Amino acid sequence: MHYLKVVFATGVVPGKWFGRFDERMDGWKAASAASDDPLSHVLNGTADIGIVRLPGEWEGMPDSNVDATAMESLNVHRVVLYEETPGIAAPKEHALEAVGENESVVQEDIEEEIVLYRGVDPGRVRENLDVVAANVGVVVAPRPLLRAVNRRGVIHRSLAGVDGTSIALVWRRDRDDDIIQQFVGICRGRRASSSR
Repeated sequence: MHYLKVVFATGVVPGKWFGRFDERMDGWKAASAASDDPLSHVLNGTADIGIVRLPGEWEGMPDSNVDATAMESLNVHRVVLYEETPGIAAPKEHALEAVGENESVVQEDIEEEIVLYRGVDPGRVRENLDVVAANVGVVVAPRPLLRAVNRRGVIHRSLAGVDGTSIALVWRRDRDDDIIQQFVGICRGRRASSSR
């Protein structure tokens, strides 16, 4: 048995892709692990491919928009899969709890709030959610990340009017091969019956 080593960002739920890969690729399985920093595993060669979060312009993170030029300088390929919804976390019983699960909070709703952290670093989100749970401030981060690291006593909602994040596949150019291309195709929705 051969293994494709896949590392994925905290908050990403890639199980369906792994299942399809395992079904379609005889003699291969996806060996996966979540990571707060999947790109580092791709760059140092401990993972064959990463499912990474590419931030937009987030506070305190200059040059954080990892675009095609940045990927080229790192000598990696990048394929964007989908956009994430921005989110906000607040203490339970906060006024934002009245916003429905399928509705969005707007900027005007949080003008008076203390924003403890705004960004995509899972460690800092976890740390600040502990403070939010103590009924102090709010945190702005991708909604899937907030969902994945949620704390008791914290609610989260979608947030409109801010730049979101993307989820992308990233792999080193010198590690590109047919197996990786098959996995990329599966993540992009290629069916078993279609050819590349």
